Amino acid sequence: MSMRTRAVAMATAALLGAGATGIALAPSASAASYHGIDGNGAVADDLQDEEDLGVDNYAESNATALWQTVLYADGAQWQDEDGDLQPFKKNQIDGTFGPETESATQWWQEHYHIAENDGVVTDPSWRFAQRWLTGPASGGTVTYVGDARNVTLKRVSGKYRVRIKGAGPWKLAYYDQLG
Repeated sequence: MSMRTRAVAMATAALLGAGATGIALAPSASAASYHGIDGNGAVADDLQDEEDLGVDNYAESNATALWQTVLYADGAQWQDEDGDLQPFKKNQIDGTFGPETESATQWWQEHYHIAENDGVVTDPSWRFAQRWLTGPASGGTVTYVGDARNVTLKRVSGKYRVRIKGAGPWKLAYYDQLG
């Protein structure tokens, strides 16, 4: 094989290898993106720029489970079909933003005099809730100091984690993933 043919073959192999690497890296780059509750910087600003949550916005997600944890910590109540108030319980932290979570969110917003009290979690609700975060402590634990009880969340490498039903393994607080 001539020197020139060998050089062309090596250059072609290098280009093909680079192209293959580029193709292989593309999925990894998109897989590395995180669409969840952000925990970079100081805890005091963790919830100030989060997405809206509601029956029409990320209704089934780990981010919703994190919000439900806040409702549970603050002793939120929801109105049943008879109009009676029921406590929002730990076993209702399931990541599904249904009628009970919507009602409990509206109760929470009214209770804390949030101007937007329609049962949808928007910036004013997130900002109010973030005032009650403390930490992080060892292992990345963050405490939400609620009116009824304190609850533990986790913040590792800038990403919040939550437990479904308040137990089990820690799950990344994704907006577009449940469980």
